[in-house]
Amino acid sequence: MRWPAHGANPRALYEQCGLAPPDEYIDFSVNTNPYRLPPSAWPSGEEWIRWAGEYPDSEAKALRELVAKQEQIRPGQVLMTNGAAEAIYLLAALFAGRRVGILEPTFSEYRRACLAYGCDVEGFAADEARGFSYDLDEATAWAGKQDIIFLCHPNNPTGTVMEEGELRSLVDAAHTAGTYVIIDEAFYPFWRGGFTAMRWLGRYPRLIVLRSLTKIHHLAGARLGYVAADEAVIASLKTHQPPWSTNGIAQQLALRFMAMESFVKWTKERIAAERERVFRSLPAGRYDVSPSVVNFYLLRPCSGRTEELFFHLLKEGVVPRHTMNFPGLDGRYIRLAVKTQVENDRLLEALERWDG
Repeated sequence: MRWPAHGANPRALYEQCGLAPPDEYIDFSVNTNPYRLPPSAWPSGEEWIRWAGEYPDSEAKALRELVAKQEQIRPGQVLMTNGAAEAIYLLAALFAGRRVGILEPTFSEYRRACLAYGCDVEGFAADEARGFSYDLDEATAWAGKQDIIFLCHPNNPTGTVMEEGELRSLVDAAHTAGTYVIIDEAFYPFWRGGFTAMRWLGRYPRLIVLRSLTKIHHLAGARLGYVAADEAVIASLKTHQPPWSTNGIAQQLALRFMAMESFVKWTKERIAAERERVFRSLPAGRYDVSPSVVNFYLLRPCSGRTEELFFHLLKEGVVPRHTMNFPGLDGRYIRLAVKTQVENDRLLEALERWDG
């Protein structure tokens, strides 16, 4: 079977698995915010029409200034992109043919983009038995041998993070070795009590931080993200970016929603509470989960085959994310999103019914 490269396409998944989709299903493979802003927070019909008919600001000036203000950096340190995916491919183009290290298991597009641009890619595996953590001494020695390293933090698909002192040590060691460090913080807004590498940009000119605006604000269709880095890095990236990459509708939605900081804070609390409730409610002794801090986690059965559980959930109308294309996981886990209480209860019931 040819497994899909990403989640969030349930009908295609059912078709590829040879299953008829049920009349109703819940997509636990998509890890955007399960809580949406009320209709009153969204633009009016006339605003949609106006935005769709106008050319966007090719520099996204207002949005870059808002990001810079919120993150306490300079507008020249920000490049808006067509989702975090474009940012990853722009970076791969910038560093084409170089030695790239990827801390794994992680988002498959880092490897895919770098291979497309002729990079020599090498992975560094997390210790699964220690909660998907990294041996810091080994990781820093390995990082020093690379030109660039990619780190997803919080990590997709495990939902795990490093301690602040450990991550700072890794960044510092890489800087000393002349290695660029790319930290993808697409899921940082879901992390209650978390820290961001954004605050270190002034000290490390080879540090690059990625963010997505589509996850927390449930704007996956709008496609918007950004790169934050030294101004020289941003200027170089811009030479690889097509004009009007960030469309006007996406820019306007981001300007409106990014100002709603209370919604992000509320979401963090709800996600954390619901994730902890789900972990407590899992059938005792039957499932292991990764120590996630965000809105998704890995799960595997303590006995029985994960693939059988995967198909059981599909038949129950619960759509998980497979892990066949995550190096080091090889399908031994499924990834599940943290959703609303009603939806999570549906998942818990399906997990209880599995007799693998």
